[in-house]
Amino acid sequence: MPRYGWERLLALARRISSEFPDAVFIGGVAVACHAMRANAALVESSHDADLYLSLAGKNEMRDRYEVLRNERLGKDSVLVDGEDFDLYVERQHRLAIPYDEASAFAEVIDEINVAALEHLLVLKIDAARDRRGSSKGDKDLRDIARIIVLLDTPRARLLANHLDEQRLAFLDLLETQRDIFSRMGLNPHDGSKLRRRLDEHLLRIRTLTNESP
Repeated sequence: MPRYGWERLLALARRISSEFPDAVFIGGVAVACHAMRANAALVESSHDADLYLSLAGKNEMRDRYEVLRNERLGKDSVLVDGEDFDLYVERQHRLAIPYDEASAFAEVIDEINVAALEHLLVLKIDAARDRRGSSKGDKDLRDIARIIVLLDTPRARLLANHLDEQRLAFLDLLETQRDIFSRMGLNPHDGSKLRRRLDEHLLRIRTLTNESP
């Protein structure tokens, strides 16, 4: 995406966060916000943005913007100044993370309300499994690597109930993606450091989930 397009998307995300405080950004925009705060080299722009809303928030959004339903894809979207934002609504979409939990642990980064890294990891694993073998699936894998690198101190209470054996097994795929950081455009030196960090954090996450009751 051209830089002006990405900056415009972020500006609209800030506007939505201001107008709808209960809206939680998930997906690529949320991952990029976490990366911008911690390590700018890991930022990758996204072509779209995903929102997680309460039922009340969706009704309020309908009063201000055009909310559309795509029956074929089984999802909603909202049109804000010509940009489509995908909507996921509590109890209307089968996301692995319940809305109340996502909202409770969300945080504001650069004026955008984003899901916690632990929750983004679970959601991105599911997205990557569904889109494996596609360009979006490849982007999901890169985002998973980013999230794990950024997860210095993963919280067991946010992962234990969601990171089941199937999702943990999917993370094994990262073992075969030795060039994942070079595919992000990083030089060999920085890529090697991040690769070691990824492996360390993967082990930490697996240990954490194994120790959880």
